[in-house]
Amino acid sequence: MDYLYGSNMNQRLLPKTPIFLFGCLALCLASCSNDTLEPPSKTETIPAEDLQTGEIQWIDPNDLQQGPIQRDSLTPKQIERISALQKVFVEIDGKSVEEWADNFKRDLNPDNELAIWERMAKSYTRYCRSHELTLDGKSEVYKIVLLRSMASPDDVLSRLQLTTLSKEDALEVMADY
Repeated sequence: MDYLYGSNMNQRLLPKTPIFLFGCLALCLASCSNDTLEPPSKTETIPAEDLQTGEIQWIDPNDLQQGPIQRDSLTPKQIERISALQKVFVEIDGKSVEEWADNFKRDLNPDNELAIWERMAKSYTRYCRSHELTLDGKSEVYKIVLLRSMASPDDVLSRLQLTTLSKEDALEVMADY
């Protein structure tokens, strides 16, 4: 299994957590392509295993380093799925289909990763369609589903500092995940 390491190389991201998710979380928490968003707070961290103690710690996603390309190409069906995902999240992350595809090429099992992202897109879309949200609100929904894909609801609530959505809103977003 390929792992992604924190900057001090003594932290390994949880093996059940796909690499692409962490890269996107780092980018989202850092900017979400909206220059007016606040930088991530110290509480916006992600789970990692300390290699010396085996304990789970939360690390700054900005310390992550992108993993190597695992495959030269993706199937036409995978590209079609990636294109659909990119259309859902482009307003938040601003990445092109090509950038999304490049990130999925770094994953050992892109089909599993795509399934996770499709579940996230379903939750994100369902919530955003039923609520009138600003870009900041949509960004928080994105952060919630992204972090929820790798952490428990309690961890999500304790780690994210919501400024637009309420705790009840976050619980509603996660109830659909």
